[in-house]
Amino acid sequence: MDSKKQSGNRWVEQERARRIIGFIGGYLIDDGALRLEDLDRGLEMQLRLAAQGRQARLGEVLIEMGIITREQLARALKRQAHEESDALKRAAEEQRQA
Repeated sequence: MDSKKQSGNRWVEQERARRIIGFIGGYLIDDGALRLEDLDRGLEMQLRLAAQGRQARLGEVLIEMGIITREQLARALKRQAHEESDALKRAAEEQRQA
């Protein structure tokens, strides 16, 4: 693969990662606990389970697949909750100032 194509693929992967930040998969990728390829595998499994009538959260699917640990999921969930809380506080402050 030539360097231009590799550079383009890297950009696509970075852009995909940016778009999923805010979702648990994005936090796990950002923390280094998950790769995009593994996220894709987990999402595919989640869809297969849903087709069988089993609703499963992505984090639990990734744990069942052995891709992440419960500790990694707990850290990512804590960070997600903290960042969402901060965003709500900022929005409320902006609303008060308007």
